Amino acid sequence: MRQSQSIFSKCTKNMRLRNQLILIASIQAFIIMSYVLAQNMIHLSLLNVYFSDTSNNLYKESSNRIQSNIIKLYRSYFDKVFYLNGNTLISFHRLYHYTKNQVVLQNNFTINEQFQMPYGGINPIPDPLRIIKGYGNFDISYCLMCYSNLSSYSQPKTIDELVGIKMQEQVQAYGQLLYQGKDINQYFFYSYIPKEKITSIYPCLNRQQGIYSYKPEQRDWYIELQRNYDQTQNYENYNYTFTNPFMLFTEKKIGLSMAMPIVDEQTKLIGGVGSIFLGNEFVQEVGQSKFGFQIIYLISNEGIMIMHPYKVSNEYLPLYIFNQTITGFNQTDWEEIKKHNGSSSCPNFELYNSTLQCRYNSVYNQEMIIGIQEIAEFKMILIMLLSSQEYIEFYYKFEQKLSESLQETLSLNITTLLGLLIIVCICIYILIQILFYPIYVIQEYAKNMISQKKKKEKTIPIFIQRFMSNQVRQLLQSFKFIENKLQLLSFRKTEQCTYFESIQFPQKSISFKIHLQQYQNFLKIHNIKKIKLLKMQKDQNFNQYNSQMQHNFYLKQILQLVKKANLHQTS
Repeated sequence: MRQSQSIFSKCTKNMRLRNQLILIASIQAFIIMSYVLAQNMIHLSLLNVYFSDTSNNLYKESSNRIQSNIIKLYRSYFDKVFYLNGNTLISFHRLYHYTKNQVVLQNNFTINEQFQMPYGGINPIPDPLRIIKGYGNFDISYCLMCYSNLSSYSQPKTIDELVGIKMQEQVQAYGQLLYQGKDINQYFFYSYIPKEKITSIYPCLNRQQGIYSYKPEQRDWYIELQRNYDQTQNYENYNYTFTNPFMLFTEKKIGLSMAMPIVDEQTKLIGGVGSIFLGNEFVQEVGQSKFGFQIIYLISNEGIMIMHPYKVSNEYLPLYIFNQTITGFNQTDWEEIKKHNGSSSCPNFELYNSTLQCRYNSVYNQEMIIGIQEIAEFKMILIMLLSSQEYIEFYYKFEQKLSESLQETLSLNITTLLGLLIIVCICIYILIQILFYPIYVIQEYAKNMISQKKKKEKTIPIFIQRFMSNQVRQLLQSFKFIENKLQLLSFRKTEQCTYFESIQFPQKSISFKIHLQQYQNFLKIHNIKKIKLLKMQKDQNFNQYNSQMQHNFYLKQILQLVKKANLHQTS
């Protein structure tokens, strides 16, 4: 009973062996690719399920890092302002002592009027050095550092006063060396030595009659450096501090002073040096960055606004961060901000479960994300406010970008797998063609022998022979051996072949029965001849056997007679 063939067998029974192998290998490669693709699809579906939590965690880390980087960027700006202004004060301190030592060693207090620049008071700045009304109603000059001798109102001058006046012949050139201007929003820098009764300033400011009411000891910057010196034990290092913000009435701007004591060799206070820079302008300049809407505050530990972008009048100074009318924050907001990890008052932003601190701002009428960086060495706090709306917008963009990246990754994986499948199939096809070509040649040989058609024999190229396995090579040799044997057997003729070849086939049709009867008669005659020949051979063999037996008998009789004759003689 014939077994029923499977569908695969029916489809492949007429296919060549190499094509079957290619089909099997391609199916296996397709199964492997499908498995990998299914695995990627499963991973994608799982990612979509947990995508929200994952993207939130990623965004929290990213947003915290971005906020930290922004604060560090602003901190670097403020450090530049602080340290460069501080370096100006330190350099002036060193140059002052160097110049004073040179004057004292020379012991020559003769005044050289050509190098004296006493234009800080009632003496007008000469043309063309002055800028008319460069500072309110006062003339200024960037060409020199001028001074005012407050001792000129009382006679006679002391030795310290004479030394101070003589020093101004060199000090007048220090302004252009130390002033950094717009690089750090530096406005003025100045000094005052009480024993010398000398006050110097750069850019040179001609106070005119205002010099009579100018009392440096009552100024905020000198009071601050006096406090700094009094609170510092063992004053061995340069130590500069800041004043509270104040209003520059002439410019109608908020200013901030940095002040440093000037001490002698015994670290005794002998005067001070200070500088002014416009803090609010600096904040506005830095605030123009690529990070979107943001506000920067530099405040003291008590909450006094040192640098801010607001334009306020003198009546609001000192401005505190919890002045809700201007800043939008109240006292409760300030208390929570100081805690760093304080509570938030942003109901919309809290929906994103962010760890960032957020407070509602009534001035901007939106929720503001708060970043804090302490500047402990100056007892200040740097606060950065970011718009939560931009944060949320950036959040959605981040999530969308992450989703698109996942889709692109999946598409790239699928494309890569398809490309690999095509490459693998091509490689399999080429390798199978090389490996199965000898078997294909053997198959063609066999077809030619069966069909008895003489075709041009195919040869196996040399490069394919190098890749032939031992089994295929042995198969080819076996086939050629069998082919040679079959060709040799084809030249041996049997009796039937001889008989058929001797028959002269008529051109006309003949009866097969007559031919069969003739063949049977031929067999009978041939068999009779064989029987007679065998009988004659048997008779001949029998006669030979009888003659041999008779010959043996006669031989035995002769031997007996000889034995008897020998016995007779011995007796």
